[in-house]
Order: sequence, then C-alpha cells, then structure tokens
Amino acid sequence: MKKTILCSLFIAMFLLAACVTAEVSGPQTVPENTVEAATPTPEVFIPLDPSPTPVESSLPLSCQVTDLNVFTDEAAGYCFAYPVQFAPGETSDQGVSVLGPALDESAEPLQASLGVEVQPAYDGSELARLVDAYLSQSGFQNLPWTIERSGLTLGGEPAERLEPIPGLGSSRIVMALHGDQLYTLRFGPLEQELAKPDLEALFQTVTGSFAFFDGTVAPQPGSGTNTASWLEFGQTISLDYDPALAPWVDTLSVPAVPTGGDEPSFGPHPAYADFRFLGFQGGRVYELPFVPGFDNMMAHVAVFQTVDFPDYVGDTFFGFPGQLQALTEVLQNGVDPSRCAEPLYAYEESLPFLPWVNAKQTLCAQPQILNFQSGKGLRYLTYYSQGVDPVIDSRIFYTFQGLSADGKFYISASFPLATGVFPSETPEGPLFPDPAYLDAMKEQVTQLNAQPADGFEPTLSTLDALVASIRIGTP
Repeated sequence: MKKTILCSLFIAMFLLAACVTAEVSGPQTVPENTVEAATPTPEVFIPLDPSPTPVESSLPLSCQVTDLNVFTDEAAGYCFAYPVQFAPGETSDQGVSVLGPALDESAEPLQASLGVEVQPAYDGSELARLVDAYLSQSGFQNLPWTIERSGLTLGGEPAERLEPIPGLGSSRIVMALHGDQLYTLRFGPLEQELAKPDLEALFQTVTGSFAFFDGTVAPQPGSGTNTASWLEFGQTISLDYDPALAPWVDTLSVPAVPTGGDEPSFGPHPAYADFRFLGFQGGRVYELPFVPGFDNMMAHVAVFQTVDFPDYVGDTFFGFPGQLQALTEVLQNGVDPSRCAEPLYAYEESLPFLPWVNAKQTLCAQPQILNFQSGKGLRYLTYYSQGVDPVIDSRIFYTFQGLSADGKFYISASFPLATGVFPSETPEGPLFPDPAYLDAMKEQVTQLNAQPADGFEPTLSTLDALVASIRIGTP
C-alpha cells in the first residue's frame, strides 16, 4: 500500500515539474521579417510569423504589427494593416485593392473589399471643398437617400467619411489629404448583411493602422494624363487632361431647353455633352459668369451639334447661329492681336462665345488660333461684367471656342485661372467713367497680354494641351 502511494506521488511530482518547465522555457526565437526593396509598383508584405512582437522596420509603428497582414506602398508613402483572412487584389490604374474571403459559391462571390486610390492634389487644395465637389457630381443628385458625411482621422490627418455611396452594393468612402496627394479609400459592399462582419473588421483595422511616411518616389503633377470619354450624338467624344487640374471629371448629357417657354430670350439652348471638372484647382473659389443652363461655378467643356443652332435666338448677333458665323470668320481670317490690346467697349467688339452670357465681354487677351484633333478653334482670356466695377482676378477665365473640321460640332470650354494681374478683392479707388479707372484697366490689359504662358495658374500650355486633345469620332 505504501509503495503504491509513493509511486503515485512520484508520478504527480514528475508531471508538475514538466508543466513548470514548459511555462518558464520562454517564447521561441522568431525569425526577423524582411522588407523588400522599394519598387514603383505597390506590393503586399505578409509577415512570416504570427507573433505580436514588432519587427525591425522603418515603417510607422502602426504598420509593424505582425499578427496581421500589412500592405505598404513605399513609392507613394503609405501603409496599413488588414485582417489575416483578407488577401491582396489586383493593382490597376485606379489603385490597389484588398479582398475578403468568398462568402458564397457563385461565379462572382460576395466578399468585403477595400480599394485605395491616390491622386495628385492641386497645391493649396482644401479637403472640405474637394468633398463638396465630389458630392456635386450628377450621379449623386436626386438620390432617394442622403449621403451622410462625418469626420475622422486617417494616419494623423483630418479625413471625411461618406456613406452610402451609390454603386454595386453601395460603399463607404474615406478621403484625406496628405502633402500634395488625395487619398480615397472605398469599403464595400454596405448593403449585404452577410458581408458586414468582414467589412467592419476591415474598416476598423485599416483606418486604425493607416499611416503616412516619406515615399521613395515624389509625385510628379503633370507627368501623365487622364482620359475622359462620353457617347453623345452617335459619336465618342474624348479629351485628355492633367490629373492635377481636377480629381474628377463628371460626364453627362444635358437636354435642350426649347424656345417659347418661360425662359428669357437668352435662356434656351440646344442639347449638349458636358465634361465638368469637379474640384478644379483643389476647390479654389472662382466666379465664372452666369450662363443659363450651365453651372456658372464650373470649369467645363461643352460640345453642341451645329444642326441644332437655327432654333436658338437666330435673329440676334449673340444667338447660336450668329456666334457660329462669327467664329467661322475668325477661323478663316485669323485674329488680330490688336483687337484685344485695350478694354472692349461695344458689344460687337466681343470675340465669339457660346452660349449667350447675360453680361458684357469687358476684355479679351492672348487670343490664339489652336488646332485640336477634330478641328480648330480660338483660345483667349476674358472677363464678363454687368457693371463698371474694377476687374477681380477670380472672374478672369480661359475659354476655347472651336469648330470640328466637318462643321458639325461646336466646342465651348471655360476654365478659371489665376493671373496675378488683378486684385483678389474689390479695391477702393476711382470708378468708371473716371479717366484714372480707364487708365488702370488699360495697363492691366497690357500686362495680361504680355504675361508668359507659364505665368498663370494653371498655365496656358496645360489648358491648351487639354483642348488640343479633344476628339470626336464614331464609337
């Protein structure tokens, strides 16, 4: 009996010793992670060991967690962690993506996802104004719901959260500015109950770990172009633009406003295709003249069919047929620079512009005939006024009035620009008809005509390249 008890006690002590030994032996040595050399293409770095111990890395601490997957784009200078059940998707011109596990067995299974897009931002951009511009796009108007807008922090920077954003399954968007780049994170789908647990885990992990750092490749605004296209009048209308000009181009068909209604005589207009540059110059405040049927605070390119013109104010010089004739004559005969050497006093001195502006063209500058891919047109700088107040810089704009080679299409483009010649606010001083007012305005027009192309913001060459790229052809 005693031997049995002693034996049992010995076995128990042996097992206890084994347990203590296991507890005090400490964690095993973990191999160090390695970060690959930076390349222009973003790559996903998945830690080799699921230990919560930070690795030796130059990444921000929030991106060194090794019990999660980590994505880093060293060229663009950002990183974030994401749940281990997610995997990297394909990299495209629209950015990078992260995809959750398939939640059904269909050919295109339901899965939570994240897309990240990085775009150049105009110097001096303001996030609130860029978000305002984003929400102004035509596809977001007259929705049966309200897009909620709230603030948060992303990588230490102020950010805005928008939801639900229309689209397949709808999505949640987070936008932030860092340096001279705009970051847009799109999480989805919001409307699928089955995907919500994965989606919320992804959102919390990514936004909680997202960090910015100095990228290895500095962004180069103007180093590439984006293309916008729209199908209208049985034609494909396209143009190329510097992405630093505006983060989004909204393309749409605008229906005609026929004559004979309640609109004033200058209000009716033909149908047209419109390219609206949302967030132009980072949301800078500017004032284009009021144009009926157009958004007077919008940088845009409009394309009309000339066959529609006879029905619109055909008996006046400023109607569509009259301005088409005026432009045709300028393109045939050229434009005399002296025509824009001084302020304009008579309506008939105006250079061609469509559609009718309920104001007077007070000045023109730097007129030049430019070819575009489907024809040619007249480029110039101008200012419209309904009074005799001093000229304000935010009201000066670049315009291009063009005609396709076959005469079937009329292009009207307007872009605000900063000149530095005129004051930013209405100054105190003499007003018209005081001779000092006229002398000051003549001097300003002289300076405007003498200013080099790169002395404007944006530069004239940037806008000239945009209009030169316009092409109209069969689909």
